[in-house]
Amino acid sequence: MTTEAPPQPGSIAAEAGQQATSYNTTGDMIKARMPDLVKGAGLVGVGGNSLLSDQSDITTRGAEVAFQIRKATHEGTHRRAEVVKSFNPSFLTQFGHLSTALSQPSIGEQLQQFMGAVATPDVMRSFTAGNLGIGSVYGNTPYNLLAP
Repeated sequence: MTTEAPPQPGSIAAEAGQQATSYNTTGDMIKARMPDLVKGAGLVGVGGNSLLSDQSDITTRGAEVAFQIRKATHEGTHRRAEVVKSFNPSFLTQFGHLSTALSQPSIGEQLQQFMGAVATPDVMRSFTAGNLGIGSVYGNTPYNLLAP
């Protein structure tokens, strides 16, 4: 019986980088790679000593994880203050700049306050921290990494 050595993290990232060009969106790539990503759940917990092999279980877990990723992304984008408040305070104190950046209003929020009802949604969408090269979050979206 031969056993394969586990892949190295760098090789997994390199493989994912090469495959990324064959997908239209990040969501498509995550969905396609999800079955391989959730197999490791069989290594955790009581009696956890092998990868998951039941295809039904893998598919169910993969769909749940994909949903949770989309939900966390939506919450981090649309309810940033609530997500930041849910972080462990000791984590945020270790990274003072992150705490400050996440607690400050984004460029879009500042422009919305400034322009009030005059600005249309299309105008607001065109001014983001990412395309201005500045901003309080620098293009990052906060995620609460605790399991649901």
